[in-house]
Amino acid sequence: MKSAGYLIKEGFRSVKINKLMTIASMGVLICCMLLMGCSVLVSANTTNLLSKIEEQNVIMVFMDDKATKDQTDAAKAQIEKMENVKEVVYISKDEAWNNQLKEMNDSQREFFENYADQSPLPDTLKVVVDDMNSFDGIVKDLKKLDNVQNIRENSQLAQKLARVRQAVNIICIAVVSLLFAVSIFIISNTVRISMFSRKLEISIMKSVGATDGFVRTPFIVEGIVIGLLSAGIAELMVWGIYALATKELSSMVTLFNTGFVEFSSLWWILLIAFVALGVATGVGGSFVSMNKYLKHEGSELNEIA
Repeated sequence: MKSAGYLIKEGFRSVKINKLMTIASMGVLICCMLLMGCSVLVSANTTNLLSKIEEQNVIMVFMDDKATKDQTDAAKAQIEKMENVKEVVYISKDEAWNNQLKEMNDSQREFFENYADQSPLPDTLKVVVDDMNSFDGIVKDLKKLDNVQNIRENSQLAQKLARVRQAVNIICIAVVSLLFAVSIFIISNTVRISMFSRKLEISIMKSVGATDGFVRTPFIVEGIVIGLLSAGIAELMVWGIYALATKELSSMVTLFNTGFVEFSSLWWILLIAFVALGVATGVGGSFVSMNKYLKHEGSELNEIA
C-alpha cells in the first residue's frame, strides 16, 4: 500500500516538475478533444434536424395574392386527391402572420403591429406527405396547379445537411486521428524528459531488483493525470462554446421549427469519450517511452561505475 502511494505521488511530482511539456501535452490533447466534441455536437444537431424534417414531410404551398378563397379551396381539394398525400391544412394569411409575430422579439413585434395594416403573407396550404419516396413527384404536381405563387420544400435541404454531416465527420475524424498521434508523441517526450532527470534513480532501482512495472508506474500515472486534466478542461470549453453557439444561432433553428440538442443529454457521453481518449493517450505515450528506455536498463549505472 505504501509503495502504491509512493508511485502515485511520484507521478504527480513529475507533472509538476515538467510544467512546460505538461502544458504542451495538454494543449494538443485539448485541441483534439475540442474537435471531437464539436464534431459530435454538430453531428447530433444535424441528425436531429434531419429527423425533424423527415417527421414533418411537409411541403408549403403559397397561393397567389390574387387567389380567392374559392380558388384556394379548389387547389386544396385537388391536392387531397393526390396519391401519398396524408393531409392538407389551410393556413390563412392572418393566421400565418400571427404565428410569425409570436416568433419575433418584443421590439420587432411592436414595430410590425404598428406599421403593418394587414398581413404581408399569402394564404398557405400545408401539405403533409405520407411517403418521402414520392416527395419529388408530389412537388412536381403541386407546381402545375393554378394560382400557386411559390412552393417551399425541404428535400434539398435534407440532402445538403446529410452531406455536411458526412463531410464534418470525415474531416474531424482525420484531424482527431492526426492530433491523437501528435499527442502520443508529445506525451512520450514529456515522459522521456522525466526519465532523463531521474535516469540515475531508475538505474539504481533496476540494479537492486525493481521490476519494470514498478519503474513504469509513476510515468503511467503522469500520463493519466495529463489525460484527465485535459478531459476536464476540454469538457468545460466545449460546454462554453456550445452555449455561445446555441445562443447566437437560436433564431436560425426556429425557421425549421426545431431546437438545439440539449447539452445535458450529451455531456456524459463527451466526458467518457474525453477521459478514454486522455487516459489512452497518456498511457500509450508513457509505454512508448518506457519500453524504449527499459531496453537499456542499468546502462546509466554502468557508465558511472
